[in-house]
Amino acid sequence: MNIDTMLSQILYCLSGFLFGIFASRYSVISWPPLLQCAPYVLFIIAAFTLFPFWLITRTEAGGFIYYATLLFFFTKGYRADKKG
Repeated sequence: MNIDTMLSQILYCLSGFLFGIFASRYSVISWPPLLQCAPYVLFIIAAFTLFPFWLITRTEAGGFIYYATLLFFFTKGYRADKKG
C-alpha cells in the first residue's frame, strides 16, 4: 500500500464521519403536520440510502464509518427523545 492509497482511505473515513454527523442533525423528529415534515423524511431517506451508496462506490471504509456514525447519533437522539 503506497502513501496515496493510505491517505485517500483516511480522508474517505474522515469524510464519512463528518457527513454522518451532518446527516444525524435530524435524529429526533417532532413530526409536525404532513406537509412540513416532508423535507425531514426526504432528507432521512437520502441520508440512509443515496449518499451511503455513492460513498461505498468510492470506498467501503468511508461508507462503513458513515453508517456507524449516523446510527450512533440517531440512536443517541432517539434515546434522548424517549427520556425527555
